[in-house]
Amino acid sequence: MDNTAEDQDVQLSRNGGGDKKLVKLAVVGPECSGKTTLAQALSEQWNEPYVAEYSREYLDNLGRNYNQDDILDIAKGQLEREYEVAEECNHFLICDTNTLVSKVWAEVRFGRAQNWIERQFLEKPYQLYILCGHKGIEWEYDDMRENPDDREELYDHYRKALVRAGKRFLEVEGTTEERLVRIKKALKRQRLLPKETAA
Repeated sequence: MDNTAEDQDVQLSRNGGGDKKLVKLAVVGPECSGKTTLAQALSEQWNEPYVAEYSREYLDNLGRNYNQDDILDIAKGQLEREYEVAEECNHFLICDTNTLVSKVWAEVRFGRAQNWIERQFLEKPYQLYILCGHKGIEWEYDDMRENPDDREELYDHYRKALVRAGKRFLEVEGTTEERLVRIKKALKRQRLLPKETAA
């Protein structure tokens, strides 16, 4: 990434037509908690593109076991995708994972996250983190998932990280429809909905 995070944040507010600022939503949580399904549903509901999870594409093409440096590369690639997708957005920037996911992943797998990841998590603003719970969602195996028995522990790890950093977050469980209703209510309370959907 050629530009600093600060430079890119300024660019983000200018992308897609003038000086409009996007409402940035980060969908996070443990493995198999419905993050991608929810991000896609939010994208469809608001007719906005969403930032897909970069780690799958990266690991599919890696050809070896990943290491801690790979998590850093994934975090940077995920952030780069945010800036690319932001150019196409009108009101919401919906992110299927962000640097918090890389932070938790590195801490659980390697004992610590790199300073760049920590700094990006602490400094980059998102109007709302959406923390997805796993209750009611069965574990589905795939080659990328590593923690079938630790989802509750991982959920607590995410929650504590958000609380310690003073981030605004919303906990969601249940069906996708139930989650969407809860998110809309939270955004309405914060006056973050576009005017035409605020009713």
